Amino acid sequence: MIINKNWDLDDAFEEINDKYSPGGLITGPQRNRQIGTWGQLVGKTKALEQLDSLIKRCGSINKMSQYVRMSSGSIKKLRNFFESLPDELEIVGESFQHRFTEGETCSLEEDLTNEFKEVKGNNPAKSIQNLVDEYVVAFLNGSGGSIFWGICDDSKVKSLKLSTMQKDEINKVINAKINTIQPAIDPTRIKVTFHSVINASNGYVLEVNVPKSNTVGLFFNSSGDTWVRVNGCKQKLKGLALQDYILERIQKNN
Repeated sequence: MIINKNWDLDDAFEEINDKYSPGGLITGPQRNRQIGTWGQLVGKTKALEQLDSLIKRCGSINKMSQYVRMSSGSIKKLRNFFESLPDELEIVGESFQHRFTEGETCSLEEDLTNEFKEVKGNNPAKSIQNLVDEYVVAFLNGSGGSIFWGICDDSKVKSLKLSTMQKDEINKVINAKINTIQPAIDPTRIKVTFHSVINASNGYVLEVNVPKSNTVGLFFNSSGDTWVRVNGCKQKLKGLALQDYILERIQKNN
């Protein structure tokens, strides 16, 4: 049976109960496992919110038990299972102030969790706006990490020269792009930091730190496109490559 992650818990019980008869020696446990799978797909937060909401609407666990045809004990076990699910977004690494010096090689390396971007031209906000959602999506779909604007591919620091107004504009365009990502995420979970650069007047390295997603599904930008991190690079997925990646992701989480 294919579980639709867009179902509410009510819908999930209705659809799954229709396929796996509650109370059967075989179908009963199968139904319970399918409800658990729904929880894995929608994530810990939504699963718990919907379960608690359904209990409240029914009036008690015992009344919900009659409504969905699941024993009170199984409902309690279901809640324990939902509580054991990992948080949807997991911060990667400790947040700290990096030390960067203009023109020198930084101590970081460009790898699976670090991406370096040199900003060219006189409009850094536009340069960042054009790419930030792609990199955020790629890190969300992978192991999380940070994009550093103001570091070249050879790891040398070439800082962004920014006024207070320009920093505010960059914050706004990043937040606007994050709000277009689907499924929606809490924008406050994306940490934006301007690291001051030594030997550079008004020079900064901009770090956009992205948490790791523990959900099964992928994230997409406003155009319906998606990216992943492969060998330290951002790679767009489409067609059969996208299908294969989703299948592999599902198998890893089963």
